[in-house]
Amino acid sequence: MMHTSSSVRQGQMPRSQLDPREEFRRHNERARQKNVTGILYVSSFVIIFLGISYAAVPLYRMLCKRTGFMGTPKTEPTIRDVESLRPLENHRKLRITFSGQVSTVLNWSFKPEQRQVNVVPGETALAFFKAYNKSDKPIVGVATYNVIPEQAAPYFNKIQCFCFDEQQLDPKEEIDMPVFFFIDPEFADDPLMDDIDTITLSYTFFKSAGRD
Repeated sequence: MMHTSSSVRQGQMPRSQLDPREEFRRHNERARQKNVTGILYVSSFVIIFLGISYAAVPLYRMLCKRTGFMGTPKTEPTIRDVESLRPLENHRKLRITFSGQVSTVLNWSFKPEQRQVNVVPGETALAFFKAYNKSDKPIVGVATYNVIPEQAAPYFNKIQCFCFDEQQLDPKEEIDMPVFFFIDPEFADDPLMDDIDTITLSYTFFKSAGRD
């Protein structure tokens, strides 16, 4: 008795009897489906990754503004009612020093207009930085900042500043940039601040990506 091969069981046509054009079509269809599936997986990964990347910047910025994380001063306007501030006259004076630098690809000069100011917690102060575009074309820059030492950052509150905002300077243009700030009075109640007499506010300007 002759036995049918596995290729013809269950009503299947032997491979040798398949139309070559039909087999070729099926092969291309399977390959196309695999390619589409791969593209969908890759596209989904890219979209998710880009979404996380774009969200990370504002989320990180929000965290720093609210908590002083990584030496970033607080700038949330709801942290303290400025009108209710009262300088702690019996507290020792704190020396606030300033630092300014630019990235190597930004053809600006940028520096503080005063070396330092002396304040007590709860006292507001105003400082200025000067920026100058040394090039012959308009350039857009953006500044980041931090506080040294880092543990003092949660008490450094900026009421007005130019940080994180794009600044465009025309060729050879020079501008003054104000920073209005105060040290939170709660600084005086933190025993970890007992040995801190000097706080440095440091800015770094970068060329804004894709902007001239």
